[in-house]
Amino acid sequence: MKKLSIPSLLRILLLSLALLCLTAAFACADVVFSEIMASNAVFQNGRHDDWVELHNTSDTQVSLKGWYLSNDPYKLTRWAFPDSAKIAKNGYLVIYCTDDDISAITDGPANAIYASFKISASGESLYLTDPEGNTTSITIGEQFGNVSSGIPSSGTQWQFLEKATPGAANKTTGYDARAQEPVIETSAGFYQGSVKVTITAPEGMEIRYTTDCNTPDRTSKLYTGPIEVTKTTVIRARAFADHLLGSTTAGSTFFINDSSPVEVVSFYTDPDLLYSNAKGMMVKGSGSTANYNKNWEYIFQVEYFDKDGARQLVQMCTARIAGHSSRFLKQKSFSIYARSALGSSTFDYPFFENRDYTSYSALQLRMTNSDYRSCRLRDCVLMEVSDGLGLYYQAGKPIVLYLNGEYYGHYNLREKANKDSLAQWEGITNSKVIDAVDIIEGTGMNVSQVIRGSNEDWIALMEFCKKNDLNNPDNLQYVLDRLDVDSLYNYVIYSMIIGNYDSGNVRYYRFPGGKWTFMLHDVEAGCMNSDEAPISTFLRKKTASSSKFPHWALAALLEVPEYKDYFLRRTAEIVQSNFLYSTQVQPIYEKWLNALSELMPRHIQKFRHFTYSEWNTNVHASMYYARIRPKKVIGLICTNLKVSSADKEMYFGETLRLLEIYNAKE
Repeated sequence: MKKLSIPSLLRILLLSLALLCLTAAFACADVVFSEIMASNAVFQNGRHDDWVELHNTSDTQVSLKGWYLSNDPYKLTRWAFPDSAKIAKNGYLVIYCTDDDISAITDGPANAIYASFKISASGESLYLTDPEGNTTSITIGEQFGNVSSGIPSSGTQWQFLEKATPGAANKTTGYDARAQEPVIETSAGFYQGSVKVTITAPEGMEIRYTTDCNTPDRTSKLYTGPIEVTKTTVIRARAFADHLLGSTTAGSTFFINDSSPVEVVSFYTDPDLLYSNAKGMMVKGSGSTANYNKNWEYIFQVEYFDKDGARQLVQMCTARIAGHSSRFLKQKSFSIYARSALGSSTFDYPFFENRDYTSYSALQLRMTNSDYRSCRLRDCVLMEVSDGLGLYYQAGKPIVLYLNGEYYGHYNLREKANKDSLAQWEGITNSKVIDAVDIIEGTGMNVSQVIRGSNEDWIALMEFCKKNDLNNPDNLQYVLDRLDVDSLYNYVIYSMIIGNYDSGNVRYYRFPGGKWTFMLHDVEAGCMNSDEAPISTFLRKKTASSSKFPHWALAALLEVPEYKDYFLRRTAEIVQSNFLYSTQVQPIYEKWLNALSELMPRHIQKFRHFTYSEWNTNVHASMYYARIRPKKVIGLICTNLKVSSADKEMYFGETLRLLEIYNAKE
């Protein structure tokens, strides 16, 4: 074999390097931005992140090892692709963009790639840089919510796309502007006999509409004149033109001979998203996991009508099935979320009389869960009874729900217990503080479920209480610095008085710089009987094993004479301030009883879970337990904490005398 000279080897090496550089340059030129979604409301496995789609236009697979994506021209290496990232020949790759900690993301689309920044819907530039520093970029202007932009398959310029196609070729048609939403001129609301509905749009626009709750498209029925409505109907309308992206959707519900004594929520979406086997959130479906257990979140439209029948709110939102054991029932609970990608990040209306604020990031349409065939009011009533204790609770009111234009019975409209409602309760407005809240639900140290944030500090605090004597001032101060003792005491005392046997269904939270604080959550299992439970669950020895409630902090505090004294005095105060039946409890029950009495006949006819007589009996039974439990609980607390007769008189004498007056048998 002929040996190559040094100059020949050098020429071959230089040629190889040149070919590598040329290949890299070609690779950079071959990978292009093809579609972007900067304001996304479509959920996949619980996430709705912005996304960027890249297209490999070559016939060769491209490895993205050493490549970078950025939205900062001064920091082109802001985010590095994982070494394993590749784009198949003529293929597409979607990168999801989020400001969350991408190392902690466990949900979202399968095998998703996450970049550690969001895309601005107001417009910005994106940069793709290869290992040699070659950069390609794209600049987008202001984006429409939940609308992608990209190069149509038949075009060369970036435009808005009517249908997003992440991971696939774009559709053929793109648009530079959007049609204006049509106006349903006839007021949504309640009518007798019938109503003719008029819809208008700017000149040159055609109006397409539906009456079956489907989102109108370019093939939907053409509006040519007033629509006569003779039964309760949802009308949805969009405007279209050949040169314009279809408009957002106008929606109005017209109730015919269908009045309501309470506020009404009309809630609707494409029927397939409710009832089809493949996608329907209301049905079991054909898979091994029921559809209603999959936590799918879809786009809905919601309207809210006040007691006078006037519509106070209409907007797009997203919704998912809520609750646990109630999901298999025909009537289901919903959590609904305001999304900026759909127009607004809040529902702006003063829904609840006992709340000062008028904006909510989320609400619940609750069918009352385990109370669905009993009283249908216990959770709301008992939370309202707690008012003044300083414990966060979900405000609520009875409503009637229409689902896709169909009467769907009595629901309780509830404040959604989440980071935003807790922040409102605490008066916190700093978004970074709000986002960093820890929220935990659970029964003890090893089985606490993290709703948001982390439970590590909570577990450490419980371990400390379990192992240390709080009669030592330093140990006591350690706990006081980390735990809101008032919230713990108020929660435990309140729960014992109402007899909440679901005592393990407890939540607590902590904002940065604050203390762990108890909140009220799901107390519909209260005032159901006169049993001793849950007193023995709460008043356990520090050495006792974990039960339904994380009892160690309470047990440790009750070993300190000063804090045992405070606990007993606080019990007397809470009974006097919140549980004197005839003046404090009975009026709340009767307010709800009167409202629901008008709703139950039609609700029972719809769902047939019980008779009106059974419902009425159950409500009055709950009222009875609310009246007798305070006196009984005082005796049980004294027995469990070994309070002498003399001390019982000192702590509770006046309270017991008041109970003889206000909680006497009617």
